[in-house]
Amino acid sequence: MGFDVGVAAAVVRDKRVLLVQEARGPYKGQWGLPKGYVDQNESIENAVLRELKEETGLDGIVEGFIGFRSTKTSDNVGLFLCYSVSVESGNLFAQKEEIQQAKYVPKELFSQLEWISPTLRSFAEVAVSGQKLPIVDLSEESQRPYHVVFSDARTSLTKEMDV
Repeated sequence: MGFDVGVAAAVVRDKRVLLVQEARGPYKGQWGLPKGYVDQNESIENAVLRELKEETGLDGIVEGFIGFRSTKTSDNVGLFLCYSVSVESGNLFAQKEEIQQAKYVPKELFSQLEWISPTLRSFAEVAVSGQKLPIVDLSEESQRPYHVVFSDARTSLTKEMDV
């Protein structure tokens, strides 16, 4: 039994989300967010930014959390995490070995695309709507990568109560 951790970057610009079309493999021709696997000894947030750079040439900053998918197969436990990422720099290009094309797509055109999965489409819909949960970064205090996301959107470990 193994563990499979995947990540996706949801980049939104002008109410359009960045999508990539797969160039090979079982999802050839299908669309999704820039995505991939977390390498051993790599933080999840660094993996998101690495995959974005490898597939699209863009440098980004993780800004928030979109959602996750968990699954269980006969061989693996799978976890897939999607993050909201803002683009810092870089020229958009499709890494031709894995990606046929990369482009920003408005939500109105989502139904015209063949998606890798309904989950990736849903993550894209959430991202383009502007919804995301903040990430509490406790890395400095922990002296290692350490991030927490709360469903009530708090931005610290404690939430002040309204009086």
